[in-house]
Amino acid sequence: MAMALADRLRKLREDQGLSLDEVATKANISKTYLWELERDKDGVKKPSADVLLRIATALSTTLAEILSLATVQAPQGPVELPPSLRDFRDRMAAQSTPLSPNDLQELAAMKFRGAQPQTADQWHQLYLFLANTVRRKPS
Repeated sequence: MAMALADRLRKLREDQGLSLDEVATKANISKTYLWELERDKDGVKKPSADVLLRIATALSTTLAEILSLATVQAPQGPVELPPSLRDFRDRMAAQSTPLSPNDLQELAAMKFRGAQPQTADQWHQLYLFLANTVRRKPS
């Protein structure tokens, strides 16, 4: 049987030797709310994706790990860039904000429900969303 969210949160925190207060402070949530989440065996509490992402970041892990979701490994080595991604790469270069080779490879390997963005605008939206989600400046 799958481990409850409450148990996973507590285990991840304890495995790192962190207190409730330390994780709550890093995640910018109240210690009481984190305590409630760790004791919610019945899954009554429904934390937002934003709260879960902040907790995952505070615990130096992923949302997939916290939610016990299956993950897959991205392909190793070069991935062919679809035409719409090449258009997006060229657009960014023309704006003096070229994409790094690593960013291009990561975008090219990305699929959601088996599909990828079909236009340069869609790639741009995805790139900005991901850059903001991981709180790093777009390269």
